[in-house]
Amino acid sequence: MLTHAPGRRSRRARRSLLVTTGALGLVLGAAAVTPASADTPAAWEQAPDVSVLGFLLVLVIIPVGIAAVVALLTVLPSMARDKGYEPGAAWRGEPEWFGGPSKGLGAADAVTPEQIEAAGKGSGGTSAHW
Repeated sequence: MLTHAPGRRSRRARRSLLVTTGALGLVLGAAAVTPASADTPAAWEQAPDVSVLGFLLVLVIIPVGIAAVVALLTVLPSMARDKGYEPGAAWRGEPEWFGGPSKGLGAADAVTPEQIEAAGKGSGGTSAHW
């Protein structure tokens, strides 16, 4: 088993920090000495200044408008249909039993309590007998 002494690990960390700092200093020092050469060519025409209203129009007003139109188009079909269930009115929908028998509510009536009790003994559920 190969182990390193704590002093050796510390020296290695200091050495890598020194090399990294030196390389970063060279890069930043070279950038400070040389002038940037990213000027716009003289043959190009000067771009017009953008007004505050134009800035807000492109970056705020148009995106908010598009989002509002999409939201309206999403909600509009449900607003155009009937009101759905209103409190106090009779429920008009079909009854549903989530997790019930796959053959519907009629199949649940065909099962007797004795069959349910016999099926539940010794298997499944919290009895931990699978």
